[in-house]
Amino acid sequence: MRPLIKPKPISKWAHLSFLISMIGKGLLGLGQILGGLALALTPSGTLNGIVVRLARLELIEDPSSFMAKWALDAASTPHIANEAFYTIYLLIHGGLNLGLVLALLAGFRWAYPVSLLALAGFIAYQLNKFAHTGDMMMIVLSVIDIFVIWLIWREWKAHQRTAL
Repeated sequence: MRPLIKPKPISKWAHLSFLISMIGKGLLGLGQILGGLALALTPSGTLNGIVVRLARLELIEDPSSFMAKWALDAASTPHIANEAFYTIYLLIHGGLNLGLVLALLAGFRWAYPVSLLALAGFIAYQLNKFAHTGDMMMIVLSVIDIFVIWLIWREWKAHQRTAL
């Protein structure tokens, strides 16, 4: 039996925001996959060497450059374990992001709750990393993920209402 009152559809702006955030998340996932592949295919220490050279060139040009000093410090010693971690992390995180975005855009119902759980897991990881490192980027990423969760939730509820 259909309800007497037709449910209010999601606004065009909310749906457009959902689509834009999904495209952004999909592109981010693709970029992470490509970054993971680049790390996997380059010899150990190569990327650190490139960063060190670029930072030194920047410091010659601007000795007070905070970013160049930070990059030089971060890349001065190769961290093989870190490279392996980031390779695996980027491939898995990017693949999961891209896969869920494609499933959401294809309209698979199971993708909505799975995406919400995955994003909640990302937030938990990011907040844990923030607690240990104080890296404010983890907070920024968490706020973005909370916004995306809200958009996915609204889209999911709209699909559930129209399926009645």
